[in-house]
Amino acid sequence: MGIPTDDMEIVQRVLEGDTEAFGTLVQRYSGKVYGLAVGMLHDAERAEDVTQETFLRAYEHLDSFRGASAFTTWLYRIAYNRAAEHCRRQRPFGRLDERCRTVAEEPAAAERYDAETVVRMRRALSRLSSDDRALVTLFYEEECTVSEIAQMMNLSQANVKVRLHRIRGRLRQYMEE
Repeated sequence: MGIPTDDMEIVQRVLEGDTEAFGTLVQRYSGKVYGLAVGMLHDAERAEDVTQETFLRAYEHLDSFRGASAFTTWLYRIAYNRAAEHCRRQRPFGRLDERCRTVAEEPAAAERYDAETVVRMRRALSRLSSDDRALVTLFYEEECTVSEIAQMMNLSQANVKVRLHRIRGRLRQYMEE
């Protein structure tokens, strides 16, 4: 039997006892989960921890995935919650937006922009709260739909649209400063 391509089929195989099939999901989505985590935390080491915790939690609770949404939506919700928990643990007073460290810019992204623009963009993004960075990461980097983001972050679609609009305005303002 070959490797299934449909996430729901893979989930079903894991639930039927083929624990190795879960590795396909890990391989398929670990980069995206890591991207979301590093986008929220701005710390590569902690993002790796969140990625591992996400897949561990997903495996432990795979029987609760019912297929009402895409597997990625369910998985990103777990990743978002794990990353938010890491931010809360780092901030004893509940502030989610000040102490996350920045990660070195990827060379591919640096080639697309001049150095000054990259620095301004990084600074602007670092000024956002972790929730706002998650919205930006999910929408622009992971290319999730507004509907998927609303499900993951437990928001209405209208709220996601409004927040994205406001975030874009703040980023423009931050980059001009």
